[in-house]
Amino acid sequence: MMMSTVASNSPLIRTRFRISGFGSAYPSGTLTNRELADQFGVTPFWIESRCGIQSRVVVAPGETTHSLGVAAAKQALATQSAQQPDCLICATFTPEYRLCPTAPAIARSLGLGPIAAFDVNAACSGGAVGLLTALSLLAAGTFERILLVASDTTTRHLAAEDVHTRILFGDGAAALLLENDVRRGIALRSWVAGSDGTGAAMFHVPDGESTVSMQGRELFRFATERGCEVLREACLLAQLSVADVDCVLVHQANLRIVKRLQERTGIAPEKWHVNIGKIGNTAAASVLLTLASLLQGRTPADGTRILLGAFGAGLTWCAAVLEWGVPAANASPPVIPGWDMSWRPSFLQAESVLGHHTPDSVEVT
Repeated sequence: MMMSTVASNSPLIRTRFRISGFGSAYPSGTLTNRELADQFGVTPFWIESRCGIQSRVVVAPGETTHSLGVAAAKQALATQSAQQPDCLICATFTPEYRLCPTAPAIARSLGLGPIAAFDVNAACSGGAVGLLTALSLLAAGTFERILLVASDTTTRHLAAEDVHTRILFGDGAAALLLENDVRRGIALRSWVAGSDGTGAAMFHVPDGESTVSMQGRELFRFATERGCEVLREACLLAQLSVADVDCVLVHQANLRIVKRLQERTGIAPEKWHVNIGKIGNTAAASVLLTLASLLQGRTPADGTRILLGAFGAGLTWCAAVLEWGVPAANASPPVIPGWDMSWRPSFLQAESVLGHHTPDSVEVT
């Protein structure tokens, strides 16, 4: 079995960061369980029992991935000084235009000039992958200040008659203004990222069609099994037990998935920040909206350890342990061994190896 490490001399381990501003934006439309129940001939209880969602926020005419991203970004920029970002990253898998990144359009609407601007597409893992990308670029000195935007309007790509996707998804955007902190700030204690392309067709828009095809059972199994492994692996690489984590922020795919992750990781439910009930699965924006919701309520105290994780179509996953209020002068932790996950069979082959039961209900990440 191979071993992987988080090297103590990595710039990403040595650098301290700060969130100088944050924002969130939700569309004006709301789709309730009652409305869906009337359409599909089921009850609101039937819907909530399968996903833990009572209502979801959905775009109205004129609201787009771009407009939501701009609204969230304006909030993030309004909470900081006059210094502007020199890079903008947009995490999305529902871009404003096909074959064209959304980030440059957001930068233009914000009046940021010809700064570097590009998209990251990791589906529902996009917010976490975008965060890791932004912190890596800051640690490398490539940019001084990065505006990270995660925005998705998945509901525009759902078939009106597909109950399994319609009950799950909402739309939204979140934004973080990130920069280095030379004195005291957020330390990235560990990170994990990966993919399994054998599941690429589990959630996609088929050629010649305009709406999503979803393999819900397989995605549910992937999210609960691989999601648990990724969260545990991030703790292991940070030299922490799961009990050492103060707060958990995961992609809000489905409340049943979150609860299954709580059970499998053994992390107490009260440590998990959950907000899916009134907004739905907001894809790439999900985990950053959860972080923004946490920051809106309170600033984490020094020493607070936050476990952040996401998983999505592709298949993709990403997790990290962040610790607040760490002095830059502190020595970095030693090289920490952790299990390398490359030995594992592809996810589609894993059921016979792991022996896990496939749930009967149809779910999605």
